[in-house]
Amino acid sequence: MSTSDWLGIRAAYEANRHAVVPNEDGFQARNPGQRWMTRFDSRGFVATPDSGCWSWGLELIGFGRSSEQRAVADVPECIEVSGQRVEYHWDEALTEWYINDQRGLEHGYTVNRPPDGSEARSAGGPLQIMVRVRGGLCPRVTADGRGVTFFNDGGAAVVNYAGLTVLDADGHSLPAHLESVANALCFIIDDAAARYPLTIDPIAQQAYLKASNTETTDEFGFSVAVSGDTAVVGAIREDSGATGVNGNQNDESEDDSGAVYIFVRSGGTWSQQAYLKASNTEELDVFGWSVAISGDTVVVGARGEDSNATGVNGDQSNNGANDSGAAYVFVRDGDLWSQQAYLKASNTHFSDRFGHSVAVSGDTVLVGAYLEDEGGSQAGAAYVFVRSGDQWSQQAYLKASDAFFADQFGYSVGVSGDTAVVGAWFEDSSATGVNGEQDDFNAQDSGAAYVFVRSGDLWNQQAYLKASNTEFFDLFGASVAVSGDTVIVGARDEDSSATGVNGDQNNNGAGDSGAAYVFVRNGGVWSQQAYLKASNTGINDGFGVSTAASGDRVVVGASREDSNATGVDGNQADNSAADSGASYVFTRSGGVWSQEAYVKASNTGAGDQFAASVAISGDTVVVGAYQEDSSATGVNGNQADNTANASGAAYVFTDGGSDCASDACNGNETLTVKSATKGCGCRVKAILKHGIVGSTYAFTMADGTCLTDAANNKGKAVVKQCPSSSGMVQVMTCGLTANASCP
Repeated sequence: MSTSDWLGIRAAYEANRHAVVPNEDGFQARNPGQRWMTRFDSRGFVATPDSGCWSWGLELIGFGRSSEQRAVADVPECIEVSGQRVEYHWDEALTEWYINDQRGLEHGYTVNRPPDGSEARSAGGPLQIMVRVRGGLCPRVTADGRGVTFFNDGGAAVVNYAGLTVLDADGHSLPAHLESVANALCFIIDDAAARYPLTIDPIAQQAYLKASNTETTDEFGFSVAVSGDTAVVGAIREDSGATGVNGNQNDESEDDSGAVYIFVRSGGTWSQQAYLKASNTEELDVFGWSVAISGDTVVVGARGEDSNATGVNGDQSNNGANDSGAAYVFVRDGDLWSQQAYLKASNTHFSDRFGHSVAVSGDTVLVGAYLEDEGGSQAGAAYVFVRSGDQWSQQAYLKASDAFFADQFGYSVGVSGDTAVVGAWFEDSSATGVNGEQDDFNAQDSGAAYVFVRSGDLWNQQAYLKASNTEFFDLFGASVAVSGDTVIVGARDEDSSATGVNGDQNNNGAGDSGAAYVFVRNGGVWSQQAYLKASNTGINDGFGVSTAASGDRVVVGASREDSNATGVDGNQADNSAADSGASYVFTRSGGVWSQEAYVKASNTGAGDQFAASVAISGDTVVVGAYQEDSSATGVNGNQADNTANASGAAYVFTDGGSDCASDACNGNETLTVKSATKGCGCRVKAILKHGIVGSTYAFTMADGTCLTDAANNKGKAVVKQCPSSSGMVQVMTCGLTANASCP
């Protein structure tokens, strides 16, 4: 199937998922990505989330000029529905319209002519459109006047209604802004020099994340991770001297000490839950260089940390090994986070950069030290730590089977259950495929990746992976990820001009465009399944600088991609935003991979390096843009104020292909559901066994609620709920269904 054929099928699929359909009161449209349902009546719309206690909407109440506003009719002259679009034809002058798609709910107006009696435009003042706010959210107009953030009763930002753009018939942008008036919003447009008709077009969407203490050059988004409804973001240049959890963010006494921020989603609403610092914060430690999460466990790497301690929970205060590096384990109990362990290499040495890369799966942590020197200067190493109860210990010290100086084994790491993968992006052999000749050093810095497996407490190398088109300086292994029996490896500087999946690998017409390679295991045998390229391959895009995997879905970042598109599946061809960055989502069906989405920031800017970091858990993707420049703080702030250079941002996208999707399923899982009478009445307990250790499993409950839990070190995941009604209760996960009865 060609790329164009696939994109056509994908477009039809998305149109069907987002279609507007009739209901008893008018029409409705599901938005899987935003996880809300929009209902349209004769006056406007109301959107409600799948879970959560809020709703929001708008209805048109006035149209005219500042000197003469007129109320609109009780109902429009007609309502037209076509596919994903709803149109309210209020009269000959004004049409209101909505488009429900992957970006969110787009809401706009087409003004065919000036309001009645106001042809003398300058005399009557600017054009105005007044809308009443529906639901219980509180609107707050952004500082630039081009958007509105809606807050719930708890003060959390829930919906971002942003990107106000007004164009006239010639495509000229008109000055426009929003104002809040009582429980209403007013669009104010300067149409003095406009040629009608006008198009007025903002869009409603969720989840733009910033630090709670945004500062210039903090580089928030340098690293990201996600597990279920929890996202983790690292800011390596943050400067506070705080230690531990939720300390003083305003003490900027330790330059580039670094920080990590934890965000949680509840009812479709994201909020910051914790602010993490090292227990031994010092300048230049770059805490947050790497982050990883599995359920209630977070691991943070600080590759510039300086102590000469070894092992677990050693002396943090002795700075006798400059840039030796460290990793920190944090755990959550309820909503509270605390540090559980301070990890160092068993052979700590200065400049080893332990913590440059980290990964976690259940009770297993993998840490890379890519400049470790055993077997040759900067040959690199990786270290496996395991938890028993709340105690951590080192279980294994991993080296490449062909360890050689400057290979930098450990530059990237990944772990899933009993499988670990380690990248050595400067490895030099010219081998191709799986388990080739390692001693042929004819392809300098081509790169390699190594797969290790655990049996009992023992680790052994299972596979040596190379690109199918190995060439010098491709940097295969710049990024790695693993989910179950699937490994993805990024080669940031691969040179082919191919596009899409399994294209021509031998055409080196796009230097440093980058590629990614998918490998799968059958039994104990690995083979390459796919060769991935961007749909808009470009020179120096760096596709493969970051990778992430969850079940049958992978994400690949290209932080130097240049298009000025915004949101999902925008125009890839206009390369006017150099190094703005993009990410690409691929999905597998029956062993065949195809591109699912082309994802850009909602506020694309040149040099932002969106997708320098990526993460995925089920249907949720998190993308970091560590050079983004806005001075916003928290969730869904003002994206347009670029006054905080390189402060950084992170963006959350939800595809909704499955509204309740597990990270991965191995086909061996079992599901049982039990019920018991508790304080809440009937409590249902769903128990999954034989799962993938560390994988986040999503359970669809009888009322449609999605609950998640990460499988423990025995492959067990458990969720509990008190249903709102009695009778038979059904729970689903990984294609399994089980029932219990509530009296």
